[in-house]
Amino acid sequence: MNILAIPGKMPATEAWLKQIIDNLDWNDQTVTLHKFSAWDNNQEFDIKTEIEHLPNGHYDTLITKSIGTLIALRAQPNITWDRLIFIGVALSLYDDDDRKKLSALTQTTTPTLVIQETSDPFGSFNEINTLLGNSDNVTCIEVAGEHHQYKDTHQIAQIIKNWEQ
Repeated sequence: MNILAIPGKMPATEAWLKQIIDNLDWNDQTVTLHKFSAWDNNQEFDIKTEIEHLPNGHYDTLITKSIGTLIALRAQPNITWDRLIFIGVALSLYDDDDRKKLSALTQTTTPTLVIQETSDPFGSFNEINTLLGNSDNVTCIEVAGEHHQYKDTHQIAQIIKNWEQ
């Protein structure tokens, strides 16, 4: 399987996402852990520029956090996936078109997992759950938290493992 992992805006989320991946049973998978160009060039983070630097193609699974969820949705159709895992959707950064793209996930057959903190300042679990609900293909899971940090990488990995079964 071919997996694309897109971290959040902060460089620390690269290691965070790697911790989650390391706790999953994806050892025989090809995992591409994306690195944002703004990190290398010490530039202002620009969504459009980052989309241009994403690897294009089809992935069996796309896993992403925070602003990476927005980047993934905007990067379509240059990247596609069979399964989607969103962690900490940064809903407050979404414009109306982005919210429509997010909501449209419920109209597909793509298995989608969304993990959201109860009181995430970028979008609470209730906001995400209201927008997406638990449709046939979208599963929204609430985790405790209010800082958009999702510190318990073992818990996140276990949620993903349970969803994959």
